[in-house]
Amino acid sequence: MVRKEEKELTWTLSVGRTLNNLRSLGKHGFTLLELVLVLFLMGLMAGLVLPFVVSTLDRVKLQSEARQIASALQFARSEAITKKTLFTFNANIDKNQYWLAIPKENEVTQTKILNETVKIRDYEGDEETLSDGTFIINFYPRGNSSAGTIHLQSAITEKDTLVYAIIIDPITGKPTISLLEE
Repeated sequence: MVRKEEKELTWTLSVGRTLNNLRSLGKHGFTLLELVLVLFLMGLMAGLVLPFVVSTLDRVKLQSEARQIASALQFARSEAITKKTLFTFNANIDKNQYWLAIPKENEVTQTKILNETVKIRDYEGDEETLSDGTFIINFYPRGNSSAGTIHLQSAITEKDTLVYAIIIDPITGKPTISLLEE
């Protein structure tokens, strides 16, 4: 049996209202001051968290594009070996796109435009560094390549930005991704 004292126990909120008083429940809402204070605190928290969320999304998109380009490079290498013909990875830095081609057959197999938040910063070949225009990386039937390094960065934030370097090995033709913080 429950004691009468336990039934009569009154819970008090921090502002002094009682929870078990049936007459006061439902008649009183929140004051304007309480609502404004809660909205202010929520706005403050959103303002503090939003820059971190946006930078994280940019980093994820940049990482995803770097992986897709590395995958396309690996595919070009595999196709060159399988078809026993020259296969090329072509990129236009100004248009922010790349495509794979078989020059012997004048055939373009894949074309992709990069996400608008990611840009190709430059390409470092054996002899030169290109920051605009078009460059080509050749993949030969034996698995080797003309090599080079492709740098990707965020197109939104210029300072303290992450840069991914996709390095193509000249002997094996395999791409590797590394993160450069500048």
